[in-house]
Amino acid sequence: MSRSTCRLKDLAAVLEGVGRKRVLVLCHNNPDPDTIASAYGLQFLLSRKFSTRSVIGYGGVVTRAENRAMIHRLHIKMTQMARVDHSRYYGIALLDAQSGTGNSLIASRDEQPFIVIDHHPLRKPSFKAEFHDIRPNYGSTSTIITEYIAAAGLVPTRSVANALIYGIKADTNSLVRRASKADFNAFNFLSPLTNPRVVAGIERPCLSQEYFDDYQRGLARTTLHRDVAISSLGKIHSAAIIPELADLLLRIKEISWSLCIGEQNGLLILSMRSTSRSQKAGAVIRRLVGKTGSAGGHKEMAGGQIPIGRLTKLERDDLSRRIINRFLKLLNREGVHPRALVEGCKTNGGT
Repeated sequence: MSRSTCRLKDLAAVLEGVGRKRVLVLCHNNPDPDTIASAYGLQFLLSRKFSTRSVIGYGGVVTRAENRAMIHRLHIKMTQMARVDHSRYYGIALLDAQSGTGNSLIASRDEQPFIVIDHHPLRKPSFKAEFHDIRPNYGSTSTIITEYIAAAGLVPTRSVANALIYGIKADTNSLVRRASKADFNAFNFLSPLTNPRVVAGIERPCLSQEYFDDYQRGLARTTLHRDVAISSLGKIHSAAIIPELADLLLRIKEISWSLCIGEQNGLLILSMRSTSRSQKAGAVIRRLVGKTGSAGGHKEMAGGQIPIGRLTKLERDDLSRRIINRFLKLLNREGVHPRALVEGCKTNGGT
């Protein structure tokens, strides 16, 4: 908390030049609960503490049912970046992401944020921001924003508290994955201010039949390579199924690595999970993707994407196979005979 109090003073100094202009609070592409919540929380802080107006922007799409429910039930106003006139804003505050990772629209627009707040490993471009607060030992960016709000002596509204506590829960798997003492403290601070029924409604929204189509196909196409589970789904209805399935496959008994791959909107989407003590998922997935796309993450969870819009179907299938083979080689599992997770289904992993 003492660190957040000091950083709050630094933030105040950076915001002095904003005046009557607005700040564009930018989420990462295809925003998840942590980036949505931290952006919403920062918007509250900017307004109540610094009398600074802001707009929340995002790139990509919001597809996951929980994320759509979060935005709808908490009345969070977000603007697609295609409709944003950047000349109207003083600058960009980038939340839960950093320049150079490829998961925001910063690089494509050749712009540098003047504020960067994130809990992922520090990237060199972040030093260019007038204000940067990167805390990789925290389980969520929502925790950092919660500390700012508490340090400012503010009490978040019910809606903001609901968002922040769900952001923390989502990124730490309800405080059992990478949760630090700061995450627990933030959770305890927010709990009395939330509506548990609203948060539960966000966590368990109605699901479409297409969701179950993807889910069934993902399980049917899962192969096990000793302690590694891999699922290559091909074309999917929603990108949300990829990280969800990666989470589920890691729960299989004696599995310590999971990798899920799917195609949507000209992108090959990857999600990886791990319980390994010797290798970090973030480092592994960056080696898999290389310079062909963007990737990043932590020790236990990581994600990436590769543009495939110009590839033929044969080339896309070959790319997925090569990624799977490279993944198995990096883990020293390339010689392991694959077996299907679901009995009676053909294996599809590796060569």
